[in-house]
Amino acid sequence: MRKKITTLSLFFMFAFLLFSVPVKAAKIPVIKNGKATSLKGSIVNVRYGSQKVEVASVSGTPSVKIGSTIYIPCKTLFSDNGIHASYTKGKGGKVTFRYGKRKVIFYSNKKYAKVNGTKMTLKVAPYFVTFRNSGIEDLLVPAKQAASFFGLKYSYNSATKTITLKIRDGIHKSATKDKSIAKSKFIETIGPIARENYKRTGILASVTMAQAILESGWGQSSLAKNGNNLFGMKTNLSGNSWGGSAWDGVNYYRKSTYEYGSGGRYSIKASFRKYSCVEDSIEDHSAYLLNAKNGSRKRYAGLTSTKSYKKQLQIIKKGGYATSGSYVSQLCGVISRYKLTKWDK
Repeated sequence: MRKKITTLSLFFMFAFLLFSVPVKAAKIPVIKNGKATSLKGSIVNVRYGSQKVEVASVSGTPSVKIGSTIYIPCKTLFSDNGIHASYTKGKGGKVTFRYGKRKVIFYSNKKYAKVNGTKMTLKVAPYFVTFRNSGIEDLLVPAKQAASFFGLKYSYNSATKTITLKIRDGIHKSATKDKSIAKSKFIETIGPIARENYKRTGILASVTMAQAILESGWGQSSLAKNGNNLFGMKTNLSGNSWGGSAWDGVNYYRKSTYEYGSGGRYSIKASFRKYSCVEDSIEDHSAYLLNAKNGSRKRYAGLTSTKSYKKQLQIIKKGGYATSGSYVSQLCGVISRYKLTKWDK
């Protein structure tokens, strides 16, 4: 019996040592800035939903994780999903994408992109390479941020080294700037956007609209006008321990500003999020409500299990979204007065 245990123990020790050896980074031969070199990192698979788009391979145009950044070739990003691209190569090269009403421009060696005409900071600069094994030239862009700009849902499985991208139906239909919205047109402008969001998330359009009206002062706050931020969303919320937001930690707006909340208008200095359009602000707000956590528990658990706007607002208040005791009654008053429930249908 002792011999069997010893043999078994040796087997597991050998297996542990075998599988704990670090995987050697791949070397992907490319031409960069006219010089032959290699990209050193881990090759990553890409899927759209359940459809495999790119199999991890050094022979084609692979996506690659270098350090903490995953780079994806543009052709893989828009493969078979309705995104169209045009290339301008050479010095000052760029790739221009169009997806419905969205327009995104990535510039070679520039740490910013233009999204729906708004300049958005990138964590890393894209750059052109020619993959020597396939002879294909393409622009490598940071995968998570690129996905966020198109409203694609992004996830990464480190165990299988696989990116999964999913299309959010309807999010590409419009790209609305708050600065173009008159106060008198606020409801009829954001109503269709909130309704589309409700179809995807289960958060009632009336709830979203009432919060946007109260928090942004009918879209007239400087934060809304300059950052398309309708909800006063700061860069850090609930310790950023929540997931599901394609824009989390990506687009920042830092400025002394005015925020409309349950206590009225007041001066505040903080770090806020910046969005390229109000659609992204609404989507990020919903992702926060659905995924924010307090420890291991969701802050707003059960939010979408009811179709009552009053109950949804009570759950939001109970989760700590606002401290004012009149927050729910104020929002209910806005919904009732402006008949916002018609957007829930």
